[in-house]
Amino acid sequence: MNRRVVAIFAVVAALGLAGCSSPTGPDVLAREATAEDELPGNVSLTGVDLEVEPGSTRLLATHGDVKYYAAKSKAGGSACLYAVPAGLPERWRAGCAAVATGEEILTLTVSDETQAKLISDGVDAGQPKYQGWTKIHHNVLIRSR
Repeated sequence: MNRRVVAIFAVVAALGLAGCSSPTGPDVLAREATAEDELPGNVSLTGVDLEVEPGSTRLLATHGDVKYYAAKSKAGGSACLYAVPAGLPERWRAGCAAVATGEEILTLTVSDETQAKLISDGVDAGQPKYQGWTKIHHNVLIRSR
């Protein structure tokens, strides 16, 4: 009888731990950082609703003159997107949002009014709801206004 109780307890504990794990964001955030992943010096890791884990930024794509980076937020279960114009890095934009089980993490308006969307891994960008969006990375869609 004691073995049965221990076995049931172990299964319940394992299920409880699995249910408590929070999404970690795009897989690219787990890869080893390189020199090109560093944000330009004038781009901040903190601001209104922005608390980024130092060293967590990863360059996702360059489109036109804008570099797009993902980062981990200090708030567990959140991811961030940075858009940094190459010629005007002081006009950078960033946002963070909770990573949920859905497809979209956040949408950011870039300084030239382009919209950038950080999406989860494995999202089919060919869906009708993404018509008008251009996929520049498997985690980034953009749309010009």
